[in-house]
Amino acid sequence: MKNDIREVLFSTVEIKNRVSGLAQKLADDYVHKNLTIIGILNGSLIFLSDLIREIPFAVKIDTIKASTYVGASTFPKGKTEIIHSININVKDEHVLIVDDILDTGKTLSEIVQMITKYSPLSIKVCVLLNKMARREIAIAPDYCCFEIEDKFVVGYGLDFDNRYRNLPYIAVLREGIFTASKII
Repeated sequence: MKNDIREVLFSTVEIKNRVSGLAQKLADDYVHKNLTIIGILNGSLIFLSDLIREIPFAVKIDTIKASTYVGASTFPKGKTEIIHSININVKDEHVLIVDDILDTGKTLSEIVQMITKYSPLSIKVCVLLNKMARREIAIAPDYCCFEIEDKFVVGYGLDFDNRYRNLPYIAVLREGIFTASKII
């Protein structure tokens, strides 16, 4: 895998420090509130698990499975497909949606609209990475660890063709790894 990496954007230590700081901010903002955290799978899995272990009070947790990319593509498809929705009641709860990356905004926008129908007290969005360059829908994260330029990144849950999620850092792949899939 290391031979496939062009550059490391954020090291394991940088990520750990940012996630810990973000968890402290969430703890301050949500103390004495009923917090339900909803992770968007599969990308948020590692970020979500590290984040919730740093929150010092009980929270409810659920996940949504959404699909935006098709196969070995670096460009999102037109419509987000919700494969698996939430299984818990979020009425009168404060909901925090956790995702790996806010890119075009399509996925998070659709999920926020969907969750709104369940009448939570509030909905906020928390992302590991915010990539403004490709934003198509006006949505901004309430909480974010890192802002990034328009680079295709992998690691710490982010993938290319369902690979590289297990890298402990966030990196940019070498161009030759994904260039051929732009044709797909």
